[in-house]
Amino acid sequence: MSPHCCWNSDLDSISQCRRLQPGEEDLLADRTRRIREKCFDCQNFLRDMEELGPQGHSDIPELFHLAVDELKRRRIQNQFLESDLKARNREFQFLHEVSSTIQSSLDLDEIISLALTAITAGQGFGLNRAILLLVDKERRNLEGYVAVGPRRREDASRIWQEIEENRFSLQEMAQRFFEQKFASEKEVFRDLLDCLSVPLSDSDHPFIETLNSGASRLIHNLSEEPGIQADQVAALEVAEIILVPLKSRSRRVGLLLADNIINTRPISENDLASLENFALPVSFAIERAALHEQLQEELDKVKEANRRLEEQQMLILRMEKMALVGKIVSHFSHNVRNPLTIIGGFARSLGKNIPEQDNRRHLIESIVRETRKLEEFLNEAISYSDDLFPTLDAWDINHLVRSVHGELHDELNRVGIKTRMEMGETLPQVRIDYKQLSYCVRAVINNAIDAMPNGGLLTLATYHQDQQVCILVQDSGHGISHDELENFRKPFSAPVGKTAGLSLSLCSRIVESHNGSLQIESEPGQGTRVRICIPLP
Repeated sequence: MSPHCCWNSDLDSISQCRRLQPGEEDLLADRTRRIREKCFDCQNFLRDMEELGPQGHSDIPELFHLAVDELKRRRIQNQFLESDLKARNREFQFLHEVSSTIQSSLDLDEIISLALTAITAGQGFGLNRAILLLVDKERRNLEGYVAVGPRRREDASRIWQEIEENRFSLQEMAQRFFEQKFASEKEVFRDLLDCLSVPLSDSDHPFIETLNSGASRLIHNLSEEPGIQADQVAALEVAEIILVPLKSRSRRVGLLLADNIINTRPISENDLASLENFALPVSFAIERAALHEQLQEELDKVKEANRRLEEQQMLILRMEKMALVGKIVSHFSHNVRNPLTIIGGFARSLGKNIPEQDNRRHLIESIVRETRKLEEFLNEAISYSDDLFPTLDAWDINHLVRSVHGELHDELNRVGIKTRMEMGETLPQVRIDYKQLSYCVRAVINNAIDAMPNGGLLTLATYHQDQQVCILVQDSGHGISHDELENFRKPFSAPVGKTAGLSLSLCSRIVESHNGSLQIESEPGQGTRVRICIPLP
């Protein structure tokens, strides 16, 4: 009986076997291999086996051994495929879990922490090190952002032992890294991250080429890769590395680098494929977090603009109120000034005609002195209602303080106040409105005079500190209470001395218009320290 199958024949052409395909000519001469790979699936072969069985054909034992070997081989192959399938299922489950967590966060650093931890953790992809490069906001450079993994072998032993002892889950490791180590790891890898930064215009560089093409790469020998710089190869300290581009739609987000710098385990194509699958949700999450961060910045700008608008509205309201106050003060002052000038003029004329021995001369001098103070008060009221934008020029603060002290020298001597001058040497000039700041120093000294009616010590000092030139006026008078200090900025508040409430409020406005600060320190019975500081240009 002739066989239905060619299993027992030597073949010269693939046309002699219906199961052979072009390109399989090597099976013509290898009958054993042809039986294993082709005949066991051939219906004609099975038909021949059924017909040969009862006749006890001599080739049956050989075919039986071949069939058993093939069965073993296929069983091993099935076991491998089953194991690979389980691994794939675990990987997909892991990817789903990590991706879900990543998609639920809007914090850029938290997303990156989880993603890089997943790449380097044993429960994840199990690579030794992961480095993230991100496209900057100006979209000019691909910059090193952060790296995760041991920097040295001793670090690896310590980290892996810590994980083994504490049995951290992937989520716990990522959260711990984000909360405790993210900023410090940036600094640990700062030199490496800076070295790996590349301009986006350098299209020949492997990093930029991979990012632009959108295709991942597994580089087996980095030192032979054209376009990469020698210092970057030296900084990475590895030969084999994975490059995975991060893209969200057509927008370039960044580049992911991964390697096995510590255990030097060869990186497989499966590792590359796994990271490619993982890169897509990571890219979307990073892009979404970056957009949220940008939106938050814009929202903060809007809030700041709204705050400034409210400040401007309050300023306009204040200016309207001050304009009304100014009209009232101006009307009042002009109506009082003329009679006051006449009173002062007559008193001075009378004083000239009265001998010094006459007791009435003392009364006339008191009228002249009090009239002058009342005129100064009216000048302050008018000044308060005027526009206080200063006219700035460069001036010597020491000269200003000495000039004001010279104007008040007679009054200080009259009430028995001694002055201690502590002028700073080689002070830089400051840009001030000389007239306005002179008024401030004069007003503060007048308040000190009022606080020491029975004499005392007045200290005038100037010094340079923290990019400011400061004037210090300190007296040994009765001091100012806390409530009075709270009110001193309010115009027309209850007077501290005689006109201190108004004068200090005006001084505060003048100093603020110079971008400076006016500080008062005082305790009842302990004297008062007034510090005026003007910033240098």
